[in-house]
Amino acid sequence: MKRTGLIILGVVALLVLWVISARNGMATSEIDINGKWGQVQTQYNRKAKLYENIVNTIKGAARNEDTTLIKIVQMRSRVPNISPESNPQQVAEADKQLNSIGRAALSINVESYPTLQATGLYRDLQAQIEGTENRVTVALGDWNTAITDFNTKIIRFPSNLIAGIFGYTQKKNYEAAAGAEDTKVDFSK
Repeated sequence: MKRTGLIILGVVALLVLWVISARNGMATSEIDINGKWGQVQTQYNRKAKLYENIVNTIKGAARNEDTTLIKIVQMRSRVPNISPESNPQQVAEADKQLNSIGRAALSINVESYPTLQATGLYRDLQAQIEGTENRVTVALGDWNTAITDFNTKIIRFPSNLIAGIFGYTQKKNYEAAAGAEDTKVDFSK
């Protein structure tokens, strides 16, 4: 009887240890899901702030370049047309105006803005968008993987019995909201 009692006690102890282990595994998985969702939210927040800041920077640079180019075009329009028949005075005036444009363009670039760079900024924005979208995709993938692992734990027999006792239910994987794939970057505002 002692031997049978010890065997039963050993089986009960193993069963209790298994229940504790299964319960702790489910709790850990649920915490992991929440942490992964936090990473998704972090990436979405980064995306919102980054896009707004970069777009505003590019818009400012583009406005400055527009102003610079307008000034140069206006100065160029004041240069007299010269032809082979032009007199020396017309040629000298054209040369003077062209030199003035060169100095003004250099002054505009050096003083107001180091270089005309909106095109480079647009290219950088494209790279930032691609990188950000990749970060969001990775974060969502990690979150979905954590959910799949959790759901697998709680539906497998016999751990599904433990999940039912402790109230664990399946989680839903990420589903994009309608129209979420159509994020717009707007330079018109």
